[in-house]
This record gives sequence, structure tokens and C-alpha cells, in this order.
Amino acid sequence: MVAYTSNPTQSKGFPLAIDHPTLPAGLVLVGDVPAVSVTVIGTAADVQHFDRSVLRVTGNFSGVKVGRNSVPIDVQNGDPNVNIVAPRSVQVTVDELGSSTQAVSINRVHTLPSGFHEQTNATTVSPASVRVDGPKSQLPGIQAVVAVDLNGQQTPGFTAPYTVVVWDANKKELTKGFTVTPPQVSVKMVIQADAITVPRPVGWTLTGQPAAGFRVSNVQIAPLEVQATGPQNSLSGLLLATDPVDVSGARSDVIRTVTIRPPAGVEVSQKTAQVHVFISPAPGVSPSPAP
Repeated sequence: MVAYTSNPTQSKGFPLAIDHPTLPAGLVLVGDVPAVSVTVIGTAADVQHFDRSVLRVTGNFSGVKVGRNSVPIDVQNGDPNVNIVAPRSVQVTVDELGSSTQAVSINRVHTLPSGFHEQTNATTVSPASVRVDGPKSQLPGIQAVVAVDLNGQQTPGFTAPYTVVVWDANKKELTKGFTVTPPQVSVKMVIQADAITVPRPVGWTLTGQPAAGFRVSNVQIAPLEVQATGPQNSLSGLLLATDPVDVSGARSDVIRTVTIRPPAGVEVSQKTAQVHVFISPAPGVSPSPAP
């Protein structure tokens, strides 16, 4: 004889998390609460259409103490068409709640683009330290860290908020049972272009006019160029300025030593230059007599 049924009994397992574990004051869980494995049993049709959202698992943590604990659990099933099979308890580890003040360090992810560098003495974290609350036995060796991705960052830098995470002594992130106050800090980082040294021309400027009947026939400056050191974008196309030379009322050549004035962030190998202004009688004009 062969027996056949079109809607046989079936079962299906579901891992469920315990709703909002609440521990006595001063205690904290170490790690995760294990998932509760619940088995649903019913006809093939009922199991196929079963909605796991009707299951709810709660645990009674009111009696836990420091150490290993067996926590009673209760599974509520909102579907009367199926039966459930579930364990009566789960094992958890409990510790005292401890607190530690930690200086916040920066974990620099990736590197800056070529041609840029961080001005490390200007980098700040505000506030510089945070309070970390968590299992007392896991507090030794922890670090408070923010991850700052430097990929694509350029001058002048940035100021931005970052979330603080907790690392253990092996630089593994601790995600369960720890809280950080405040949860975010502000990181300020100054980024500068790398300095290069290239020759740049030295310019001159004249003010005033020679005496009547005289003109400026030529201007020479020495040196014509000096070595300039600074960010590449500051040096590109740069003509180094100098103090102006006053030729007001001049009847003969004017020779002056002038100071070279590079822009901010640029250094020069020589601080001064000599400007020679050639003064000649104007063609076709009789110079006025000297006073």
C-alpha cells in the first residue's frame, strides 16, 4: 500500500534576535546575545506562507550577574496555524560597566595625492579626548579612533566631523557593549602642496618721471632670476616683485639696491637685486637747466 498526502507536515528554522535586552544598572553584556534558533512546524502550505515577523523573542535579564549566565527566554508566536519549538534559555556573559577617558587618535586611510602633504603640527582633534563606557574587563588597551580618508584631499585642507570608534589592543573594532561620549569629534587638517625649487625671473617697477627733457632709455636688473622655493601652483608663471625705484626729476642714471618681495609661502635664494635705470636726454628736446 502507498500512502500519499498533498499537504504534508514540514518544518523550517529561523534565527531570531532577542528584543532590547535590559540589564540591571551597572552591568553590561560582553559581545552579542546569541541568536535564538526557532523551528516552525506546520503543513507545507502554512510553513510556505509563514511570516517570520509574527515571532518575537524576549529575555529576562533581571537576575544576571557578572560572569556566565543562563537567561530565560520567551518566544511569542502570532500565527495560530503553526507550532514552534525553541530553547528555554540562552547563555550570555556579563561584566561590570566601566569607564575610561581616551585621547582620540587619527587612523589615516589611503594617502594624499602626489604633490601634497599634511602639515601635521596644525592637525587638531576637538575635543581631544572622549569617555568610553563598556565592559570593565575589556577597557585595558582600548583606543578611541577616527578614520580619516585622505584620498583626493588637497590644499587648503578641511574641518569635518568624524564618528569615534573603539579599538582593542589588536586594532580590532569593538562594536558591541561600548558607548562613546561625545560620539563625534571635529578633525581639522591643513594640507599643503609640496615645495619645489625653480628659477623665477625678477621684475622691476619705476615711479615718477625724469626731469623735463630727459627720458628712461633702458632698465637693467641683476640678477635677472633667482631660485624660488614654494608650492608648485604658487611658482607657476611667477614674476618676483621688487621695491619700486623712484626716478622723479632724474637727469642721470639711477642705481638702486631693492628688496625682492616674494608672495606668501615662497622663499628666494637672494633677498635683494640691483636696478640700473639709464636716463638719457629726450631726442629733439633741449633739457632744462639744472636748478
